[in-house]
Amino acid sequence: MVLLLKLTRLNNASFFLLLLLIFLCSHAKIIAQETGPELTDINFSGNESISSAVLETVINSSESPGWFSKALNFIGLGDEPVYFDSTIIQLDLNALRNYYFDSGFFESTFDYDYNISEDREDAELTFFIEEGDRSRINSLSLIGIDELQTVFQEGIRDLVETDTTDFYEKLVLTKLQSDISSYLREKGMMLAETDVPDVLIDTVANSVDITINVFPGKRYTINEIRVEKAGEGKDLVENELIEDIVDVNVGDRYNAAKLRSSQARLYRTNLFNYALVSGIIADTSGNTVPLLVSTNVGLLNEFTPEVILNNQDNAFNLGLSFGFTRKNFLGSARRFNVTTSAASQNIIEFLSKPIISDTSVTGYADLRFKLDQPFIFGQPIYTSLESYVTLQKRKKEFNETIIGGRLSFNFELPEKVYINSLSTYFNFEHSRFLYADQYLLDAIYEFLLREDYPDRDPTKEEEEILREAADSLAEFFGEEDFKTNNSLIGVQLAANKTNSFLYPTEGYSIGIVLENSNLFPYLVSKIFKYDMEEPQYYRLRINTTGFIPLSPQNTSTLGAKLTVGNIDAYKGSKFRVPFNQRYASGGSNSVRGWGARELVSGKADIDFADLNPSTIDRLLLLGEPLGGYFLFEGSFEWRQKFLNNLGSAIFVDYGNTLFAPEDFKFNKLAVAIGFGLRYYSEIVPLRLDFGFKFYDPENPVSFFRRQDILGEAFQFHIGIGEAF
Repeated sequence: MVLLLKLTRLNNASFFLLLLLIFLCSHAKIIAQETGPELTDINFSGNESISSAVLETVINSSESPGWFSKALNFIGLGDEPVYFDSTIIQLDLNALRNYYFDSGFFESTFDYDYNISEDREDAELTFFIEEGDRSRINSLSLIGIDELQTVFQEGIRDLVETDTTDFYEKLVLTKLQSDISSYLREKGMMLAETDVPDVLIDTVANSVDITINVFPGKRYTINEIRVEKAGEGKDLVENELIEDIVDVNVGDRYNAAKLRSSQARLYRTNLFNYALVSGIIADTSGNTVPLLVSTNVGLLNEFTPEVILNNQDNAFNLGLSFGFTRKNFLGSARRFNVTTSAASQNIIEFLSKPIISDTSVTGYADLRFKLDQPFIFGQPIYTSLESYVTLQKRKKEFNETIIGGRLSFNFELPEKVYINSLSTYFNFEHSRFLYADQYLLDAIYEFLLREDYPDRDPTKEEEEILREAADSLAEFFGEEDFKTNNSLIGVQLAANKTNSFLYPTEGYSIGIVLENSNLFPYLVSKIFKYDMEEPQYYRLRINTTGFIPLSPQNTSTLGAKLTVGNIDAYKGSKFRVPFNQRYASGGSNSVRGWGARELVSGKADIDFADLNPSTIDRLLLLGEPLGGYFLFEGSFEWRQKFLNNLGSAIFVDYGNTLFAPEDFKFNKLAVAIGFGLRYYSEIVPLRLDFGFKFYDPENPVSFFRRQDILGEAFQFHIGIGEAF
């Protein structure tokens, strides 16, 4: 009766879902009864040195998935049940024996037992292991390198330095062989290889002596460059251009690492659907070898029309976007791209009134030009030049025109160096804002009203005083035509030592961004002897991440992130630093209990001469802070993959944005907790995160006593890629 009463409270959809789950679970039981018992548990006993999680990946048997996964399998998302099969137990024992042997346990013994439930629905399998003693490496000798030059012998010996306290592992030995072969091939010995190592086992002393036979072979020189082309655009790309990109000359020593870089450079031009750079072993002659560059050239022209639908400025906007890309533009593998877009509530009316002085429509338009080329001054430095013009109009409020450009240089770094990425860039942006009179007055009045009378309405006399003050402050904008200039020169470098760019589970990364603002305008002002109003400041940001694997299958990891940033003006007032350059926390890649850029401690410094439409909206009308000069934030996140392409996350984020490093206090750090779901597509992960304000410095009420946990204290975020 109680169950029936509860069911009556469910809506039709919930009732149908409940029936479906009951049906799926019942269906799974029926299949189990017809096929045999499910293997619900696999246990290992006696494995003190190697975890059960690792051993589960070694054997062929596997545990049956949970009921939820089996239910999802009905629609193709989950996993099928796994049934007990005693015929593969012997294969499992052999796999365990081989794995332990390869890990240095040469006298391990193995046994097993299994138990089937009385109803024959479930089965439990247990492996009993006696590991024995683990052997260590006593010596490691190399045969066949004595004829090499001394510098090469020393290079190889640096690779094979071993500690006699290290345990023997076949996997480590295999990697060592690969490292030796790679080293020799990078020094010109194209056919270098190593033989199967001789391993002498001493079970009494629990030690091994290893001998590796190395066959360096000849040291080759490139004697010819051959280019093969296929594909639709093969006649539009010259052989000389391909050779320039490869950057290998006749007479160069064969270098496997350099050939890998050449191949990556070919793909980077976006000219080729396929590219391979390799030596032609069959055509070697003496100590020389021809080099083959095999490519498939795609189409050189691309057109990308789009229809824009969005909800900007609290209204439905319709727009169009058109992009054109020309590859190998003017030769030298340059890529030219032009993109134009426009959207408005009335797109025809908006396009018919493109001048900035017209304030009768709402919408935006954008025009961008970009030129990329893979090398400059004969060096493999990826160079990008971009310029853009953006026009934004908001009816009876303001018009904004932004003209800007960016020049960047991305340097190709050699393999096996600590820094993975190095780039420099120069940005310049000129903004012009044209305000509507009444918009400015209303915005400033609302701000003063909120500042002076936060708890009551003003009297008529007080209201008149506020209106007069708003009129005076609006004069800072002159004739409502406000212009700003800002230039940045910066360097960005990073060292990524994780095991994956998309789903890292082990390793760490460090990224540093250092920018200097308005250095060139300052030098020009000194040459031509005029005063420059814009401040000179530096902007520093350091980001670090680290990951600890929690499962041998790389399906679970604990990640941590720490980001610190600071802005300081060394000439001029730092209060005039553009607001879009200041730091702010909150958002899908920051403290996820807050919205994007809404977490800033304290009140912003206000200079009405520096306000622009975005800051007027955020500060004057909405009362939101505008960003600070010191950033400190971080995260802890546990990530778990399941069902091959699905995942979940539990996170704790902390941080805030302050006005100076000396303002930092731990009780000013906001803390967010939450969980998320992941879908791991073939390209990038897609994520949905739900964050809650666990501790708010501006409202330090206990999380468990808050009444707005699903209201103001809750945020959800949709993102592409992991949060860090």
